[in-house]
Amino acid sequence: MASIASTIRRIGVAGALAAVAVLAFALGWWQDKSGQVRSPPLAPEASWNLPKPAAFDLAGYTTILANRPPFGAIASVGSSTANIGSAPDTPAVQWRLGGIVVTETGRHLIVLIRRPGENTTRAETRQPGEELPDGSILRAIEPTDVTIDRQGTIVRIKMFAQS
Repeated sequence: MASIASTIRRIGVAGALAAVAVLAFALGWWQDKSGQVRSPPLAPEASWNLPKPAAFDLAGYTTILANRPPFGAIASVGSSTANIGSAPDTPAVQWRLGGIVVTETGRHLIVLIRRPGENTTRAETRQPGEELPDGSILRAIEPTDVTIDRQGTIVRIKMFAQS
């Protein structure tokens, strides 16, 4: 007798769940607003194309890097190292690295220079093989560092400050 009562109970629960499902379907059908005018179908999507590359503007990039240092703390190279190769009584030209610009055609180093007695910092670009304001030679430019030959001593300066 217990098994018959259990079977009847299961059938009742299954029937109640089926009734809830049918009722939900009927209410959804009833609330369908198919009588209203629908918006027109959307136009097919246009084919997607790659965006056009931005024009290369080295002077503009130099100005941006001179006005707002992109790497936080900039590696300063001026004060004591700029006296190499200059006479002791001549004031040193202060300079520092402003940034590195890497393009499809090459790599450029932005050097920020302040001459003695001047209040403004001037930005100049250098490429490997060119001379820096203190007389050292720029040997290599990598995306994160530069290599400088300072009278036979190779110096590597990293652009990103470590915290």
